[in-house]
Amino acid sequence: MSCECNPAATSVATPAAEAVAPARRPAYNVRENADAFDVEVFVPGVNRAGVELALEDDVLAITARRATAAPAAWRPLRREIPDGDFRLYLSLNVPVNREAIQATVEDGVLRLTLPKAEEVKARRIEVN
Repeated sequence: MSCECNPAATSVATPAAEAVAPARRPAYNVRENADAFDVEVFVPGVNRAGVELALEDDVLAITARRATAAPAAWRPLRREIPDGDFRLYLSLNVPVNREAIQATVEDGVLRLTLPKAEEVKARRIEVN
């Protein structure tokens, strides 16, 4: 079994209230091993306080906010790196252990470990 990251199920929602800086879909990688799915989401400029995760009905919702704090006297000469949100929705087709999910943010990369639920892990059966 695998993690289904179906492009049709993966979408970016832009609330009407945030029309100034619409959310962007970040680049991401998903890897599977025998016990878990490892997800890397590239969210440059985002720290731990700017990340929100939710898992509901087998859909993992990732929201990350990047905001630049500038001094009051700051006068930008050029600005190409916008503030704003990243949003990503991943549909999981394998049950995961919700209580054991781990997440870290370091150097602009959000790393998630989604342990598989015990009932879907491969088991070795001894033949007598």
